[in-house]
Amino acid sequence: MAFTRDAEPVTPGEYPVLLSPEATGVFTHESFGHKSESDFMVGDETMKAEWALGKRIGRDLLTIIDDGTIIGNGYVPYDDEGTKGKKTYIITGGILSGRLHSIATAAQLGESLTGNARAMNFEFEPIVRMTTTYIEKGERPLKDIISEMDNGIYVETIKHGSGMSTFTLAPARAYKIENGKITKPVKVSVVTGNVFTTLADVDAVSEEFELISFVGGGCGKMEQWPLPVGFGGPYTRVKKLKVQ
Repeated sequence: MAFTRDAEPVTPGEYPVLLSPEATGVFTHESFGHKSESDFMVGDETMKAEWALGKRIGRDLLTIIDDGTIIGNGYVPYDDEGTKGKKTYIITGGILSGRLHSIATAAQLGESLTGNARAMNFEFEPIVRMTTTYIEKGERPLKDIISEMDNGIYVETIKHGSGMSTFTLAPARAYKIENGKITKPVKVSVVTGNVFTTLADVDAVSEEFELISFVGGGCGKMEQWPLPVGFGGPYTRVKKLKVQ
């Protein structure tokens, strides 16, 4: 109630934005995770070229992983085609290094199996889905990252998110960052950005790290929803995002 009562509408504009582990996880899942599901690339030469392995799309500090072996909502010891779950580095040190696969997509793209073929239940065919997807933690304390921000936005919790090439996050709770400190609550309708630009603009990730599983929550793709997934990461700072 205090947040609702005290929060002021944000002044729309572009800000440096600090994402909590929850917000980092939703951003990673919505903005990049779905793009790494390789069934989107089969037969689409433009997308394959845009997401060519070996391409630099972020700074050295950015590593994104999908890992079906982590206990939680995204735990997939064997996928629904019988492939053993594994830890897949999708981005390694800012370089696009992997994709998520079923048997069919791995064969069509000539890449290794990743254990990401999942179905809601026996009524559906397995399709390429995420498991637990997250940004790897960094080496900097959160307090140092915040201390460098003079006029920014901190996104603590998320109502929902969506996106492919452009993503949208709808914050539930957000705060101003002023002169290196988190200060008063603000009402933010959406935070938006281009995926490639935003990944390139990630300029700090904290040593503090958290993975999250929502009970009953899940991911939707095609007609299959809600599939249990895990997500999270460190506190992640993006140099510039549109906030309104």
